Formats: sequence, structure tokens, C-alpha cells
Amino acid sequence: MKLFWFLLLSVFFIQPCFSQINALDATSIPADLRGDAHSIKREENITFDVYDINEAKLTIHQVFTVLDAEGEDALYFYEYSDQFRKLTDAEIKVFDAQGKQVNKYKMKEINSKATGDGLVPDGKIYYFRVSAPSYPITVQYDYEFNYKGTLNYPDYRIEIPEQSVEQSSYTVNIPSDLDLRYKPQDISIKPAISEKGKDKIYTWEVKDLDAIDYEEGSVSYESNFPAILISPNQFSMDGYAGDMTSWKNFGIWYSQLSKGSINLSDETKSILREMVKNESNDKEKIKKIYKYLQANCRYVSIQLGIGGLKPFDAAFVDSKKYGDCKALTNYMQACLDAVGIVSYPALINAEYNKAPVDPDFPHFSFNHEILCVPGNKDTMWLECTSPLSDAGVLGSFTENRNALLITPTGGVLVSTPKGNASENTFELTTKVKLNEDGSGESESMLKTSGEYKEDLITNVINEKNDEQKEYLVSTMGFLQPDDLVFKSNGNADSAQSTFKMDIENIPSFTAGSKMFLNPRIYKMWKGKLPSPADRTKSFYFPFPFIKKDTTIYFLPENYTVENLPETKNFSFDYGLFKTKYLYDQKANTVTSVTILQLSQNIIPADKFADACKFFANVTDEFNEKIVIKPK
Repeated sequence: MKLFWFLLLSVFFIQPCFSQINALDATSIPADLRGDAHSIKREENITFDVYDINEAKLTIHQVFTVLDAEGEDALYFYEYSDQFRKLTDAEIKVFDAQGKQVNKYKMKEINSKATGDGLVPDGKIYYFRVSAPSYPITVQYDYEFNYKGTLNYPDYRIEIPEQSVEQSSYTVNIPSDLDLRYKPQDISIKPAISEKGKDKIYTWEVKDLDAIDYEEGSVSYESNFPAILISPNQFSMDGYAGDMTSWKNFGIWYSQLSKGSINLSDETKSILREMVKNESNDKEKIKKIYKYLQANCRYVSIQLGIGGLKPFDAAFVDSKKYGDCKALTNYMQACLDAVGIVSYPALINAEYNKAPVDPDFPHFSFNHEILCVPGNKDTMWLECTSPLSDAGVLGSFTENRNALLITPTGGVLVSTPKGNASENTFELTTKVKLNEDGSGESESMLKTSGEYKEDLITNVINEKNDEQKEYLVSTMGFLQPDDLVFKSNGNADSAQSTFKMDIENIPSFTAGSKMFLNPRIYKMWKGKLPSPADRTKSFYFPFPFIKKDTTIYFLPENYTVENLPETKNFSFDYGLFKTKYLYDQKANTVTSVTILQLSQNIIPADKFADACKFFANVTDEFNEKIVIKPK
């Protein structure tokens, strides 16, 4: 009898464990959810408890099955923690293909490192990678955050690229007098809403969502994958209470944070006034002070919203010579204020493929700050974190967005300017002296501006000779040089460089005594675009541009031209390409002159096939050959 009851009790207590293991068996995943997925979100239950305007708690339970190596992102635990959003507990469990638990890791076993250059109280990154000896593998995450500040209600991110969803729910418990606002993004689900005492409860839930492919080169997935954006009405951060129901009200709150921070010393103000006393107009004064900022202050990566939103004051930056985007913007504002020029900080979501913030849904989705200097005729925008940008030129990192100006009367949402191809230029003139054995010497003069200028200064000009060679060959598409001599001369508008190369083998190939030369000794276009088939999203190039090239081949004395490629001239709505060839019999030179222009960097989906055809033609043009032979 005792044995009977023992066995019965064993079945009673063990059965739930077996049920859980069976539920996590990878073979139990419905075939439809495997589809195009590399991982499956098996379970997700997120609860956000808002206690009051100052405090909240986020509890997350997630189970992912990773089907193959391409889904390995789900095996990474990576979370930021600081005094405002503190990770208080975490546990990771790992299950094999049959759903048997094989590992468990507590919070003390999760890696962590301090961040924010020691300037962020309690700033830490917690990270851990679950090893996968084989696939499929299942991982379970359970973790909690305590919020001391409620500006950033966590959004409900339902799907990411190439990950299907078996079950997911998100619940917000919030005092009714605070309430919240929400906006669906690329999904039509509505929350179940109920009340319990003084609280209001919102619950969203989804089941059996097929994986969605990410269209390469499209807007960042945070902006076009299913999600529910969540935003507070009333909030508090670092003791400052605010209102997020309108952009104006949020701007009023944000402007409180920098009160008293425009506090340069009289000595620094005097230096600045002396610096610009001979400039004839405000635009030239702005340029002068902007160069002063670039030359004297460095950017430290403490992102907006981390370590508090209040910037270091101007006196701090003036003394320490560093700051994050908020601090450097505030410092530049203080410097301009010292010479009588009014400017306003502007919050923005930065990155070339970010979508503009929604004018109709105030929501804290900014990650950067720049400076706006209004003018009677022209408004100047300043990127205060870059030591290389030109005054008044933003680049695709922040252009063509909605920026929130922080004015004394509140927030004002305005558009930043759209980029112009003429701001990003690459102009190369190369003379190639060709020897009869196919070797030769080249001498190039390169002039760049905008994004090309920053790229050249960052990756070539200040590097060692071997790194310069590597970059010219692997990134810029030049022939492999045996020797390289590189010289540069940067100025206010461009980076100018000259470089000489000894090249062992210049012809693309030879046939007998004939040499077959490429149109130029580098590839003007090296990019590879994705297939245009079934394209539904706009494609984002990093920036619009103009590239010009003049290549002059000095032929060996006893060689002449047998064949020159035909003139090429083709275009599509947003780009053009032209090239022509000239043979100077007297000088015995062949010259190719080429221009490649992309007038805007965002290509609508219905024009992307044209863009692919255009750039395929540009690539094919490089396969045209100049044929020379002995006289």
C-alpha cells in the first residue's frame, strides 16, 4: 500500500515537469511557424507595473527556440542597467532539442562591465552568450528591472526579422489617474482593457505569427515591424515631473534640465568675442566657433537617456574638454550665446535609415541631440559631436527627420534639411604611366567633401602605410600596389590628398602583345544591391553622392590604341552615369572621364528595380576594356 501511494504521489508531482519539458520539445513547434524562421519566440509574458509617477517594475519571461546559426541573436542576453532602470534579477535556462534542461545560469554568473566612462552612476552592461553545441536549442530568460523614473515606458516589440511567434503577451498595470497612450505599428491588435481598484490594466496578446523577412537596406526594423508604442501621459525623471501629452509640453519639461547650464566664465566669453570680432556676419562667427569646438572638445559616448537627461553644464565642458551629445550641444549653445547668437538644442532620432518621429504621437524615441541656429534667411544645423563635419551640413545621420527644438516656450517639431548629393563629393584625377611589361606608376589627386571627407580622414589619412594600402584596395577598389606614398592636405571644405603607387600588373589581362586595360585603376562602384523581387519597402543608401573620375593612361612609347569603349550615358529617376574616352595620338595617352551621381539616398520600392538595373550597368561598364597593341 505504501508503495502504491508513493508511486501515485510521484506521478502527481512529476507530471507538470514532464509537461513543461514536452512543451519545450523543438519537434512540437507547428510547421507553419518554422517557415522562413531561424528562431521562434515560444513564450513571452511581459508585465509592466507602474506604481506611481516615479516608480515602476518590468518583469520579463521569454522562451526562444533557435533553429540554426542564423537565429543565434536569440542566444544573446544583453541589457543595460543604471540608476533609473536597474536590473535586479536574471536567470537563464537552456534546453536541448528534446526540451530537457541542460544548463542554468543565475545573475551572478552573467557577465557585466561598467559603461559611460565612469560618468554614469551604476551604469553597467550585462551580457551573456548561450553556447549552442547543436541546433535546435531552446533558451529561457527570466529577468526584472526596477524603474526610478518613468519617462521611458517600454514598447511592446512583438516581432523581429526572421523570428516567428508562438505566444506573446504584454500587460501594463497603471494607476487610472496616470493612464497611458499607445499606438500600434504595422499590426492591428487592440488591448483588452479592465480596471482593478484604482488601477487600469492593458493586455495585448498574439499567437501563431509567421516570421517576417527583413528587406535588406530598408528602414530600421524598429520602425517597420509589428510593435505597440507605449508612452506616458505624466512622468518623472530625476525629480523633474513632466507631461508627454504634447511635443510642446515635453519641450517645456526638457528645457528645465538645462537651466543654469549656460554658465561660461567671463574669461571664456572674452576669448570667444575676441575670436570673432573681425567676422562680418553671424554665419562666419558660427563657423569660427564651431571649428573651435571641433578642435578643442572630444565626444564621449554617453547616449541620450543614460545617466540622466541633464547635460553637463558649459563650464564643465570648457574645463574638461569632453562631453556627450547633450553636453557638447549645450556648450556650443553657450559659446554662441556669448557672442550674441541665439540657438536651440534639438532632439532627434539619428541614423541614416531611421524613420522620423511621429508628429501625432509624442513618444520618447530620440537618441541624439544637435543644435539649430535660426536665421533671417537660412537656418544652420550643427552636429556638435563630429570633429570633421562642416558647419551647416548634417549628413544622412540626422537629415530629413523630425527634430524637436527645445525653445523657451516649449517643444517645436521641425524638419531637418534633406541631403544634397553635392555635399558628398569624391573627385579623383589619376595619371598612369604604363610600361611595356604591364607594370607602371600612378599618381592620383583626390578631393573629397562630406561623408567621403570623413571617411578619408578617419580610415586613410591618419593610418599607417599598410592600413592605407588595405583600405584603398579592399574598400575603394584600387589595384594592389607594391608601394604607396600618401600625402594629405585637409581644409575647411574638403580633404585633399595625393598618392603615388607602384603597381606590378596594371592590365586586366593580356593576349599576346596586346594589353586590355580597365577604364580606371579602381572600381568606381563596388556595392551589391539585394534582389528587387517582391520589394515592398524603400531602400536606403547611406547618403546621396557625386563621384567624378579622370584617368589618363600614358602608353608605352611603341604602343597605340586598337579599341576604345563606346561612350556611355544612362540614368534612372535618382541617378546618372556618363563616361567618355579620348585618344591623344600626339601625346599617346588615353583619357576616360566619368561621373556617377545618386541624387537622393532613399529609393521608393517601386523604383528600386530601376536602381538595381542602373548600378548593374555601372558595374558592367568597368568590364569594358581599352585595348592597346604595339605599333
